Amino acid sequence: MYFDLMEPLDMRWRMELKVAIRRLRTLAGMTQGAFAEALGTTQPTVSRWETGAKPEFEHIAKLKNFAEERGLEFDLSETGWETGWTQTVRIFGYVGAGAEVVPFNDVEHEGFDTVEVDFPIPEGTGAVVIRGDSQMPIFEDGDLIGYHKAGRPPEDLVGKMCVVRLSDGRMYIKKIKRGSSPGFFTLVSSNASDIDDVVIEWSAPYRFRIPREEWTRL
Repeated sequence: MYFDLMEPLDMRWRMELKVAIRRLRTLAGMTQGAFAEALGTTQPTVSRWETGAKPEFEHIAKLKNFAEERGLEFDLSETGWETGWTQTVRIFGYVGAGAEVVPFNDVEHEGFDTVEVDFPIPEGTGAVVIRGDSQMPIFEDGDLIGYHKAGRPPEDLVGKMCVVRLSDGRMYIKKIKRGSSPGFFTLVSSNASDIDDVVIEWSAPYRFRIPREEWTRL
């Protein structure tokens, strides 16, 4: 899960979260490899968590389930992942990961739904729902994607996975590449043909992803 947070807040919760994860593994009496296998991930990933890397949302859920199933303490109260940081995010529409989708305009609308998130996000964050499967396995149909509504120039986001709105109103979640001439860009998918030489009206890097099965239960 990607975040773009103010550094002091970011570093505070990361430092405390890595201690909580290491403590949980120690209480379980597991090596990093065994712990990773139980969580459906890899030993290098666990090692990165324990040195301050940011787990994705679904991994936090798995860590909590792991602790609950074994009756182990996994205290997130001081990490920024519990109710102290709960915030409401408005869902403004849909973003295409394959099929063309025309979204709601988040400037003119208040959104059609909201979701509560239990991790820190900056003000101005909105969300859209993915439609299509051209970005699998990175994103799946129904996943919730967070982004900052202010956006950034596409020239600054080349090589990054972004939410983009084209000049004709279509909206996608794609990786941005430079096009054949200045002012044009190519949108890249994981398992579908590129969309070549389009004009991007607005773009923003995605800040977080919540899997469909997680956010629909929040």
